[in-house]
Amino acid sequence: GIGGTFQYGYNISIINAPTSYIQTFMNETWLERTGVPLESNVILLLWSFTVSAYPLGGLIGAVVAGPMAIMLGRKMSLLLNNVFVIIAAVLSGFSRMAKSFEMIMLSRFFTGVNAGVSMNIQPMYLAESAPKNLRGAVALTSASFTALGLVLGQVVGLRELLGGEESWPFLLASNVVPALIQLTALPWLPESPRYLLIDRGDKESCI
Repeated sequence: GIGGTFQYGYNISIINAPTSYIQTFMNETWLERTGVPLESNVILLLWSFTVSAYPLGGLIGAVVAGPMAIMLGRKMSLLLNNVFVIIAAVLSGFSRMAKSFEMIMLSRFFTGVNAGVSMNIQPMYLAESAPKNLRGAVALTSASFTALGLVLGQVVGLRELLGGEESWPFLLASNVVPALIQLTALPWLPESPRYLLIDRGDKESCI
């Protein structure tokens, strides 16, 4: 769950704290490029694009999640899904250094793709892998990790932690930590038995 639905909740909440700082960064970057400051309504429009990139990526992630789960398997799909977060973390982490607010928009898009995939495949993987008597409880942990992500995103976004004017790129890039945790832990877990039997026809591995 740390690299799955946790990411969805976490990435929803971390964008709230540095809103004013990112808008200022957009204006300063444009002023440095063109010598003309942005009007407030244009800044708001750019910020709207930045925020909207996340659900747009989520839509694409949700669409590709089904084919990914069948072709690659539930476990491998979740592992590969972390690549989107790593790309997003690099883009957002270096955006201020590169003086490019477009990198933040692209970062939010890739983060959304990760969320769309994980929101679909993680509950599927858990439900198919859990023992029958625990299946309901295990499947519900997806919602618990979403809530945990929302809370931790708010906490990490405090100005005393990573929500300050100088540290907001690190806040946006901090979603790489759950991805690395999942990349370390998930390879040790088994593949979904349902996938092995029905999609791959491997009865022996399923058992």
